Amino acid sequence: MNDAKPTLYHERQKLQLCALHSLNNLFQESVFTKPMLDSIVHEFDKSWCWNEYSTLFTGNYDLTIILEALKRRGYTLRAIDVNESFDRFNYKECFGLLLNIPLQRPFFDRLPIVRSLTKPGRHWLTIKSVDKENYFNFDSKYSQPELIGNQDRLIEYLNTLPRLQTYIYLIIEAARSEEFEQK
Repeated sequence: MNDAKPTLYHERQKLQLCALHSLNNLFQESVFTKPMLDSIVHEFDKSWCWNEYSTLFTGNYDLTIILEALKRRGYTLRAIDVNESFDRFNYKECFGLLLNIPLQRPFFDRLPIVRSLTKPGRHWLTIKSVDKENYFNFDSKYSQPELIGNQDRLIEYLNTLPRLQTYIYLIIEAARSEEFEQK
């Protein structure tokens, strides 16, 4: 039995770059950079300042940019519908999970100027197994990845999330997307 702990790559939060950190945490290395994601944004919207895909200078990338970045690496995502049971998936067949959760910013959200310049507060994070046994929460706001445990513990964890406010995506190889179609 091998008791060696897996080596975990974990990027910490900077600016509003949680999508960038989530992608790199998903791939367990620095695959993407801010200029790379900004160039994808520019492909969708040529405006240099305000657009629907990111926030000027700070990041805050939306799902379209994440999906395009994943596509360029041979992956896609599949949303878990709010009515689907988490038990129906074999998470070992997935590359990881990407979650988009509500962000609590009570002070800043009350300031009209801040509300007018930023998108609603949401945060991207990755959940991934690096050893095909245990799952880790690679939230970039954490100082280090947090062990969730095996697939049963992962399902328990997912069931604690507010389903109507949390968007949960399976990250899968694009070539295998049909295996994960909604039934």
